[in-house]
Amino acid sequence: MSADAKILIVDDIDDNLYTLERRLNRDGYNDIVKASGGNEALTLVEANKFDLVLLDLMMPDVSGLEVLKKLKSDPEHRKIPVIMVTAADEVETTAECIAAGAEDYLTKPINSKLVKARVAACLKKKKFSDHEEVYLKKIEADKKRTFSFLKNVLPAKVADELNATGSLQPRRYQDVLVLVCDLVGFTSFCEKNSPEIVFKELQMIFEKFEVEIKEHGLEKIKTVGDAIVATAGLESELENPVLAACKCALGLKKIAKDNEFNWGLHVGIHSGPIVAGLVGKDSFQFDILGQTVNTAFNICDLTESNEIYLSSETWIQAREQLSVESKGLITLKSKIDIEVFNLLSLN
Repeated sequence: MSADAKILIVDDIDDNLYTLERRLNRDGYNDIVKASGGNEALTLVEANKFDLVLLDLMMPDVSGLEVLKKLKSDPEHRKIPVIMVTAADEVETTAECIAAGAEDYLTKPINSKLVKARVAACLKKKKFSDHEEVYLKKIEADKKRTFSFLKNVLPAKVADELNATGSLQPRRYQDVLVLVCDLVGFTSFCEKNSPEIVFKELQMIFEKFEVEIKEHGLEKIKTVGDAIVATAGLESELENPVLAACKCALGLKKIAKDNEFNWGLHVGIHSGPIVAGLVGKDSFQFDILGQTVNTAFNICDLTESNEIYLSSETWIQAREQLSVESKGLITLKSKIDIEVFNLLSLN
């Protein structure tokens, strides 16, 4: 870093400025800006980006020490290295300058070899500092991108905890509503269409599903093939999670129906205790586990196209607001006998 370094030299005596500029030019530094006093130096620093300041200590308007203190107290300019130019008998003030943040000092009359060595050393240090700052900014940008990604694939509180602590403590939740929804006939759709069409369609419809889920206060947990899993009560409290889930399910049904391919849906809704946490190490996924989750999937499997089934214990929490028909006592794949209700409309 030599020819491209921008250096400010400050002295109230023109001859000193001329001499120092000539010496810097001989060492390969050609981008030199001169200031004849402390106030002018501060003005120039505000308007330019300097790599180094050579600052005379004794000046009539604002002393070099005061200029130094102002630079080092300003977050925008404190990283500019400053070499103080002092008289040989100003030892105590020179020490005060070093304590205030000056990187080095030169005594008058100035030795050309010392100028060359100390300027080069300060600029080298500045170069390393600039590279470190760029690296740290890149790390910070990467962290922000990672956090943004986490918030897209994880519930917000889960992403916050993972970002803050680097880990997530598994938890048991006593009463969480689980909604499982999948597309009718998507497997055969995959077999009849190109991969590009299949994924474009799935991406488009799931994006709309995610908006609908969020609008009703539910949290999308994951997608499993053409199925999407959402919860209520895991991340935030809802006044009536069952009613919110039913409104959401009806909204999902409308989105699917209004789509170009007029999809039908299977929807199962059940509530109860679950455990939740991260599964995997190199490639992790936030997941919910337990009998409640299995039951919601089993109920979803029972439905015909465009039916929304609720378990009896879930329906009873919002029975005054839902119009349903009982499908009777049904044995699930998990060998559990449970009464399920088909959601017809909202009251």
